[in-house]
Amino acid sequence: MKFSKEARIGLLVAAALLIFFAGFYFLKGANLFSGENEYYAYFDDVQGLQTSSAVQVKGLTVGRVVAISLNKEDGKVKVQLAVNKKIKVTDGSAIKLASSDLLGTKVLKLEIAAGDKQIVDEATLPAKIEGGLIDNLSGEIAPLIADIRHVVSTLDTVLLGVNNMLNPETRQHISNSVASLDVTLKNFSSLSEKLNNESNQLASVIRNANSITTNLANSNQQITNIMKNADNISNQLANAPIEQTVKDLQATISQLNGIMNKINNNEGSLGMLVNDKALHNNLAESLKTLNALMADINAHPSRYINVSIFGRKNKNK
Repeated sequence: MKFSKEARIGLLVAAALLIFFAGFYFLKGANLFSGENEYYAYFDDVQGLQTSSAVQVKGLTVGRVVAISLNKEDGKVKVQLAVNKKIKVTDGSAIKLASSDLLGTKVLKLEIAAGDKQIVDEATLPAKIEGGLIDNLSGEIAPLIADIRHVVSTLDTVLLGVNNMLNPETRQHISNSVASLDVTLKNFSSLSEKLNNESNQLASVIRNANSITTNLANSNQQITNIMKNADNISNQLANAPIEQTVKDLQATISQLNGIMNKINNNEGSLGMLVNDKALHNNLAESLKTLNALMADINAHPSRYINVSIFGRKNKNK
């Protein structure tokens, strides 16, 4: 079966129109191949809700806004929405107007109640409005602003009281204290600069200290031995009869003092020998005579010593 050129053109135009309308409704969120249930909700203010806005259940898009109109009877805004038939909308469910992002794009959130009784098609759902991020922030900031105002007022009162307390004399004292603090900081800065200039010497001192501690650590055993020896010496000194030795020394000194007293008092042979001048002179004269005798013996030995050689005697005049 052959179609004429006009028939083929008509079929092509019809198919194009069908594809166009299917794409148009697809972009609007409608599903042409599955059924939808329609419901209604009434709001005092839809806050910029648009036709074809999404209807979501827990963030999942399950429908769309079909139409929005103003009800002349009570002044409310009537919103018609279509929900996929696969979503079971039970009795007690509600629709909430909310913001999906920071820009304020509005969506409808379907809150499905627990239960098995499903509401009929074209029923009216209770409407709610969820505060946006800006509304929540303003609600939280308003008490904070009130607290800040109270704090500022209290701070102003405190500053006023402090200002009244600061008489000219007190202000002068504070000024002098600040000047002194400035001088102290300058001195501290100068000291810090001097310490910085002496950093090399300080580093050398620290190295020397490290070397000393290292040497002490290496000589730890020797130091321990020295301490042990000192401890042994102290123990020996503690056990030595020092008291008895001191007593014996005192007795010896007493005896020596007695002997010296006897010598000084011409008692005994040694005392008489030390203190008798005549005896001293006699000893001196005897020593002189002895010296003269020894000199004569050395000069004329034959006078005192006779030696006979081969039976002959020599006479010395």
